[in-house]
Amino acid sequence: MGSRFRPAVTLPILVFLQIIPGVTGQYSIIPPDSPVLGVVGDGAVLPCQLQGRIIPEKLSIQWIFSGSSTESAVATFDGKTPQNPFLEFEGYRGRTEFFPSEFHQGNLSLLLKNVRPSDQGKYTCSVFLENWYDQVMVELDVAAQGAEPSVFLDGHAGNGISLSCRSQGWFPAPSVVWLDSQGQTRPEEVTTRSTPGPSSGIFDVVSSMSLELGSDREVSCRVVNEVLNATRESRVRIADSFFPSTSPWMISSLIILCVDLGILGATVYKMKRSLMETGKAERSRKEAGTERLRAELDFWEARSHAVPVALDPEARPLDLGDAQDPLQVPVLVARDALGAGKCYWEVELGRERDWALGVLRDGPSLAGPHSRDSRHSRHCWALCASQGQLFSSGSGSRLLREQSRGLSALGVFLDSEEERLEFYDVEQRDLVAGMSLGAGEDPSGKFFPFVSQGEEGTLRIRSVPMPVPL
Repeated sequence: MGSRFRPAVTLPILVFLQIIPGVTGQYSIIPPDSPVLGVVGDGAVLPCQLQGRIIPEKLSIQWIFSGSSTESAVATFDGKTPQNPFLEFEGYRGRTEFFPSEFHQGNLSLLLKNVRPSDQGKYTCSVFLENWYDQVMVELDVAAQGAEPSVFLDGHAGNGISLSCRSQGWFPAPSVVWLDSQGQTRPEEVTTRSTPGPSSGIFDVVSSMSLELGSDREVSCRVVNEVLNATRESRVRIADSFFPSTSPWMISSLIILCVDLGILGATVYKMKRSLMETGKAERSRKEAGTERLRAELDFWEARSHAVPVALDPEARPLDLGDAQDPLQVPVLVARDALGAGKCYWEVELGRERDWALGVLRDGPSLAGPHSRDSRHSRHCWALCASQGQLFSSGSGSRLLREQSRGLSALGVFLDSEEERLEFYDVEQRDLVAGMSLGAGEDPSGKFFPFVSQGEEGTLRIRSVPMPVPL
């Protein structure tokens, strides 16, 4: 830029001498070639390079920020006040730094630390040196790359399923592209919403689409930051079992109905009645499919809270009956109490036909969980199998099924906050039984898992693999 005269920017802490245009070719500022890119949380150098021999004691620098609707001072340097030559302004304190050791080389750049979305805009570097003045403008673009997106199954939507893709920590607001197995943009209609944080200005993005039955089951969600030319992507494949099924018989009936519009009234009446019954059956089957999907999602949610359980090898009696029908069962109790909140563990039943497993509550007013004294069923909750029947014990015995065959492994899910205990068929990923827990005499007590010791050997606690995201 050529040498020219400009009155000093109004700042209360600097008083500049009147600048007299004189020497025109002694100094010059090299303008930047392109905008500066700053990543949120990192530092960005705003360049201001002066050509010519510089005496720092005669040098004054002002950095001014110009946003969309505001203009504010950022930082200054005044070589004529050596006791305190540097000054930062509100909003930039502790975030700016000059390079004084490089002033003699003409480097008057400013380091802006911990870049924020609100820092995006134009910065003016004004240089005052003896009777010479000039300025240069630097544009700062701010960007942030967010987290890897996660794809969620939100439920059924007509004959398909609704999917959503969510990611946090982007700036500016990113774009979202849904792709198929070939990497091509999917034809489905997509709805995307980006929400900025109330104070940070960082965007969280949610994008939704419906995947219809018969379409490409492999889905990719790609979030793109065009400023950084950076992407994050997650890919999933949707199994057939998640889709609501369609009845071929009903489709055939509808075709027959269209063909036979001219049939006699009595035949039409019968067909309409048949279709009504078929519709009821179809709705019932869809509702059952929805319930099945919900049960499977509940199972995976419970399994995500898996915890390790180690049993004490010494067996002790536990009373699982009631006053009219006492039932003492030898059991192995866990060494350690379960933590607060939600806990899940799995038990292999093996070849045992008669078994019991569940939790017992221990507190200061009761015998310890490792005591050899018998415990009463009002302090324990269990699922039991005996002579081919499945029943619950703890809040009153209740017959659940006539046959307990077909169960090879059970998942036990304890929600101590909701006071709820649930048992899942691990193979079928379905709920077998659920029961409410009572606080008992001592609500401060803790829960200990237990399993029965049978003729074929003790039921075995097995390790639960880490859950795999959808």
